Amino acid sequence: MALVTLCPDCSTTYKIYPEQLQVKNGLVRCGKCQVVFNGFSTLITIDETEIEYLSARADTGSVLGESSEHQEIADNSAGLHNMTNEQLIQASTAHVFENKPETSVQQNKAAVAGVTSVSENCSENTDPDKPVSDFLSDAVSESSSRYWFWRAGNLVLFFLLIGQAVITYRADLATEFPQTRPYLEQFCKILSCSVPLPADIRLLSIVSSDLQVNDPENQPGVATLTAIIRNHAKRPQALPALKLLLTDVHDQLLASRIFTSADYLSPDMRKKISILPNHEITVQLYLDNSQIKPTGYRLQILYI
Repeated sequence: MALVTLCPDCSTTYKIYPEQLQVKNGLVRCGKCQVVFNGFSTLITIDETEIEYLSARADTGSVLGESSEHQEIADNSAGLHNMTNEQLIQASTAHVFENKPETSVQQNKAAVAGVTSVSENCSENTDPDKPVSDFLSDAVSESSSRYWFWRAGNLVLFFLLIGQAVITYRADLATEFPQTRPYLEQFCKILSCSVPLPADIRLLSIVSSDLQVNDPENQPGVATLTAIIRNHAKRPQALPALKLLLTDVHDQLLASRIFTSADYLSPDMRKKISILPNHEITVQLYLDNSQIKPTGYRLQILYI
């Protein structure tokens, strides 16, 4: 069996070997019309006995031509009948790679340069070790940058949500985890907020209270309110406010007022901000009731 390629421009047939095709990645220049074509695209396999028939057929087609040049080519092709296989191989190789006569040297050089350029491009495109092209590298780089951008953005949003939750539930966190209070207070200094103490009114009670005029003869209009408040919780609680209601003999309301810790604490205790667990504080208020003559009172604790 033999490999044969066909010129697509003039239909000239050449016997060729794989090594010859691989020299220039399959590019072949026709020895007759000088057209450069891809030998692989018209490659066929035939028997050795058919080579002489193809050569004779090409000669017959040339005889039917009108020019004397075609007749000369046909005479030369007829000589193939007397050639050995080795001579035929050499002749085929010469047809594939021989240059034009010296009168066309410059044109042949340009053609060879074109073939070389095309071949180099083909080699570059088919090189398995060639790295990823620039545009693919740019796409990968852009995708990677976008991934890290979104990842950083999500991380920032995550910490913002954590910070918002800490601010919203700072009082509960300080109550359940008292050791976090100093850190929460430092955090609130930055955000101009505060960490309030627990304020569960259900765990506070008035142990005792009394309203009386201390000096009825000299100061009949001045009364003193004394009360003891106890914290039953297992953690400190904020100081409550006191609501005092003055009533007459029919238990009708005459006047009322709310007192904060700044009102009922003595000067030396005004820095106190909480009632310790299972502790009591004593409250003492001086009231001017010269305008009214109450006969009774009610005292309530509340948070405002």
